[in-house]
Parts: sequence; structure tokens; C-alpha cells
Amino acid sequence: MRDLSAHLARQLAADGAAPAAVGETTLSYTELADRVGAVVDAVKPFVVAGDVVALDIRTPVLGLVAALAADRLGVAFLPLDTAAPRTRQQWVLDSSAARVVLRETGPLRLEPYPLTPGRPSWPLTDPGYVIYTSGTTGRPKGVHVPKRAHVERLEGLRELPGLRSGGSFLALSPLSFDMSMVEVFLPLVVGGPVVTVDLAARRNAEVFDRAVRDHRPDVVQATPSFWRLMLASGWSGSAELAVWCGGEAMTPELATVLHGRCGALWNLYGPTETTVWASAWQVEPGRPISLGTELPGTTMDLVDTAGEVVAGVGAEGEIRIGGAGIADGYLGGTPADDARFDHTPPGRSYRTGDRARRGDDGTLTFVGRLDTQVKVRGHRVELGEVESTLEAHPAVAEAIVVLVAGDDPEAAHLHAAVVARTAVTVRELRRWLAERLTAAMIPQKIEVATALPRTSAGKLDRVTITTLLAAGRRLS
Repeated sequence: MRDLSAHLARQLAADGAAPAAVGETTLSYTELADRVGAVVDAVKPFVVAGDVVALDIRTPVLGLVAALAADRLGVAFLPLDTAAPRTRQQWVLDSSAARVVLRETGPLRLEPYPLTPGRPSWPLTDPGYVIYTSGTTGRPKGVHVPKRAHVERLEGLRELPGLRSGGSFLALSPLSFDMSMVEVFLPLVVGGPVVTVDLAARRNAEVFDRAVRDHRPDVVQATPSFWRLMLASGWSGSAELAVWCGGEAMTPELATVLHGRCGALWNLYGPTETTVWASAWQVEPGRPISLGTELPGTTMDLVDTAGEVVAGVGAEGEIRIGGAGIADGYLGGTPADDARFDHTPPGRSYRTGDRARRGDDGTLTFVGRLDTQVKVRGHRVELGEVESTLEAHPAVAEAIVVLVAGDDPEAAHLHAAVVARTAVTVRELRRWLAERLTAAMIPQKIEVATALPRTSAGKLDRVTITTLLAAGRRLS
């Protein structure tokens, strides 16, 4: 099946009374279809095929309703970051040339608000969804994932890591975070329910634990940052739960602890431009963290700076992903942005900017970002390596390392910030690093903070952290 509506129709024919949503919101598949039809009727006068419809929605079930309505109308849906400043939201609306904003106006209620007409430089072909990500120019970039890529990715995830027929998935991520494109829509593909919870579950271990115990979802998916927060808050885990972990690099320390708190632990990898995930690996304690096996219909290889494939055990290069799940590109993207995509027939591919190394078993191990490789006093330093070394310290729960004054070679230096699970001194951390890293890799400054700033998607806010540290301000 190559659209979401076909999966809805299949489930309606099989059992319309089956639950489409449970938890904070309950809805059968028949009730879901009725609400989709009402939204289609409300929005239809304002759009034509290929347009963009923005979603000002916090409730996952309403996101599902709105997306299915967009699917039937032949338009792309764009979830807004509801936590972002209004000026940023307006910039996204203008940049995407959205025709309508669908706003959540009450329990399970959506109202369309038409925007000022103005034809964009598209219509989109095979409209799916648009997710805005941070851009190197300082302005967000709208990634357009076509319908075929979204559905193919969901059907691949049904097989690997896998979700049983009728299985349930906890909806934890904001709709503007692309991980939600799995949480909300994969249950539809298998005819199961999306589990909706109090939004406080994203930050509160007690609320999260209660949701898992009460509704017993098959899968919970979140970033390493989230899982560290839950573990630090005393979450005891669930032996029946499959944990999908991605969006940031998983450390061996986190893998060891988290593996003991769930029934199965998976490390997933993939950027937004390849439709959420591209590969998955079931964590095995004691083994190096791997990016695992490509999802069905997907290819992953390593290329050098000239774009030529590098192969063989120990080969290192930039990860290039091809096949199913490749986005169409960016809405109004610059030539430099779009250069990462290759849509030359017969294949489609995307160069990720991530570096990896080929292991003995043929799988890839993440090495770091191309754009987090920095120079300090002439020495090449991978920030991720310093962060991983800090997080290996028994007292450190989380760490981030940034380059401060990078445009001034004389003043450029590394600054680290850590969140400690037990008392630790800066002197002890320096000694720990000195025993494991070269002198050039040891941060000039280290701060022990009570918490680190995060984005609305729950990831560490590297931009804000860098700005604060460069200004000489403490994080907490």
C-alpha cells in the first residue's frame, strides 16, 4: 500500500470497532474515519492538490486525523513546533507557503484558519509531510518527505525492528519532531492503537512509568537523552517493553543499563532526510554499538570526500543512504543544501554528514559528525569522542563539549558541561580525561551543571549551550 488512507480502509474493512487510540484519548477506527471525513470537508474549500497545510496541534490523535485528511486531499501536512516562539512559527508558515493552519480548538476538535493566498514555487508532487530542521545558514530548512517514502518506511519498520499485528506504540514525541511520524502512524499500518499520554510523561519519570504500566504499549521510542533522564529519576523499567532508542548516539554505558530495564533494546539510526530511520540494531551487551542492518528497501554505504565508495573492514567515510525513504529535498532549499541529495535515476540517495567505520561483520559504527570535527591549536578533535569519554565516568550522567571562539585560532578552546549522577569535582574529571585523551582534546573549561538546555524535541540544544558558554554564562 502506498498511502495512509489505504491502510485505514483496510482496517475499517477488517474491524472498524478496533481501537485506533487508547489512553488519554480513546477512539475506534470507525470514529477515526468519521473525524477524518469532517476535516476533509472543512479544509477542502481552501486547498488544491500539492499545497501545504500546517498543523497547530499538540494531541497525537488529532495529528493522525489531520494527516489522514491531508492524505485524502492530496496535500502535504506540516506540524508546527508549538513550543517555538510565534515569530519562528510565522517564519515557517511564510517559508512553506502553507495555505491553511489546522488548529486544535478543544478536545478532539480541529478548525481550519485560511492564510493569505500566495502561490508557492511548488506544488509538491506526491505530497507527504514537511518537517523543519535546523539549518547551517541559521534558518530552518523544510524537509519534504513524499508520501511513498513515508509509507515505505512504515512498512519497513513493521518488519525491522518489527511491530506485531494489532501492536501498540506510545506517542511520546511532539508532532514537529520526526520520530512522531513513526509513533503516530506505525500503529495504523498494523491495525493497532496509538497510546496517548499526559505530555508530562516527556519529563516526569513517575508519569511516564504510570503510562507504561497502565497501557502496556509494545514499543516506546525516545532519544538517549530521554532515557538517561528516566533512568536518573529512578525508572525501574518493564520486562515486556521494546525500547527503540535513536536521534543521538547511544553510549555503551547507556546501552548496558537500559538493556537490563526492558524486554528488547534497539539502536536506530537515520536523519530526517531519510524518513526518520534507515537502520536498526538489537543491542547486545558487551558488543560495540552498531548502526545495524538497513531497513527493507534501504542501502547504506561509505563515501569519501569525492563521493566515491570506500569499502573493506576498517574503512571510514561519510554515510550515504539510498533507496526507500529518501526525501524530495528542501522547500526552497539552496544549491548547497540540495547538493546532499542525488535523485539521478535509477537510485535516490542522501549524504548524511555522519562519519562511520565498517566493522568485521560488515555493519557500521558511528564515529561522529563531519561538522563537529574541530581544530584546536592545529589538532583535529572529534567532539563526540570527548563527550563519550566524559560519559564513561561513573559519576557523569550526560555531557556536551563545544568549541568556543572557533573563529579566533588564538582564543579557540573546548568547553565541556556535564550533569553528574553523583558528586564529582572538575579536578577528577580532568584527571579522568588526561588518562584517556591527548592533551589537545581536554576541554580548557569544565562545568558541572544541574541540567542542560534542550530543544522542544528533547535533544540537547547545542546552539544555546554554545552561545551561553561563549558569553561566559553558567548553564545552571
